[in-house]
Amino acid sequence: MKYFYLILLSFLLIALQVNGQEKWNCYTDDEALLIDDNITLGVFDYKDGSTWFVTQRGVNIFKDGSWTTINKKTELLKNKIGSYLVDSKDQIWIGTGSPDIFFDGYVLGQLYQGGVMIYDGEEWKPMNTKEMGIKAPVITQMHEATNGDIWLGVSSVNPGSERGGLFAKGALLRLAKETGEWTVYRQKDMPCLDCHFVKDFYEDENGNLFFIARWGIYYFEDGKFHSVGKDNEEFSFGNGDFITAKFVDSNNNLWLGTTARITSYNGSTWRSFNRKNGLTSQNGYPYGFVETADKKIIMTAVNGLYTYNNEDQWEQEKIKYLYGNSYLDDQNRLWLPYHKGLIIRDGENETMYKDIPKVHKIFEDHHGGVWALSRNKGVKRYKDGEWKLFNEDNQLPSNSITLTYVSNDGTVWIGTNKGICSCEYD
Repeated sequence: MKYFYLILLSFLLIALQVNGQEKWNCYTDDEALLIDDNITLGVFDYKDGSTWFVTQRGVNIFKDGSWTTINKKTELLKNKIGSYLVDSKDQIWIGTGSPDIFFDGYVLGQLYQGGVMIYDGEEWKPMNTKEMGIKAPVITQMHEATNGDIWLGVSSVNPGSERGGLFAKGALLRLAKETGEWTVYRQKDMPCLDCHFVKDFYEDENGNLFFIARWGIYYFEDGKFHSVGKDNEEFSFGNGDFITAKFVDSNNNLWLGTTARITSYNGSTWRSFNRKNGLTSQNGYPYGFVETADKKIIMTAVNGLYTYNNEDQWEQEKIKYLYGNSYLDDQNRLWLPYHKGLIIRDGENETMYKDIPKVHKIFEDHHGGVWALSRNKGVKRYKDGEWKLFNEDNQLPSNSITLTYVSNDGTVWIGTNKGICSCEYD
């Protein structure tokens, strides 16, 4: 009997240890937090062990169990943020702006006299765009090239808007590493009408920097911008080809999904895929791409799933009404957010979970858990063959999820419209 109790006690201790590995903390009563009902531009870990949450109206910093808020009442000059960057020197760039007046869609609104606040790990240093050579309202994009140059995209629109309405204006700014001087490139310097509204950047293996704009792609060489697509019969990109997805594969090849076609670049050649390559326009715009372990590219669209056969053709699966991009986990299982339920493909086996419909995002933590976010129904985690629901009845203050992030130390952050929670593992 003595040995029986010892064995039972051992099992209880093991069970307590397993249950104790997961610890939740929620922060809902701190009025200084700028998470609730604000757009989060991004989350990142900093070199001092802190985690930064950049929102449109300021920054929340979590370190050693407590929060610090950075906004116009503290270090930031103004309280409207359009973009941010952590450069190769571990400096943090925050683009901010101040209210004035502008016309957006023929409606009188606010203009933002832009600038940046640069944090070097100890103090904040301000820099207005006027000091860079242009009086611009807001900085919408930031990028550091491999040669050390800093590029800023500026616009006359509210952060999150696409264009400047009646008086659309925009520009690119470059801080040259060699000289430390700023250069301004305005619309007249661009090779296409909307090229000054940069959406993203891409750099190939040769160090060529490409600018992906709303309706055009171009690159910078010998002090000038050059449009991609001219004199190239295998590539076309024009008005109506709004970019909906971007992906860089393991070979640094670029894949772009647009409303009309798929575009790719392999470091030397640009090309487009359309109906003659197996794509059909009725299947809607692409959500995104994933790459399998055997280097196959899978594209997920609203009404279809396509696999590129590396021989000029896309092979279609007739799966209708997908709600988000497919996801490939560390075990090479493919997760498909189907409107009737979540589909998991493991080799030739396929399982549908009908009680998890309309998933719009899937991500994986560092401890074997895969998380699926549903519309206003909390989040479910698949771990060790079992599902667990986290919502307002279990750990979370709300069913409405606004952000997710996995820190370098494995902490899972779940933001809601009523506060933010962390799931830590011992």
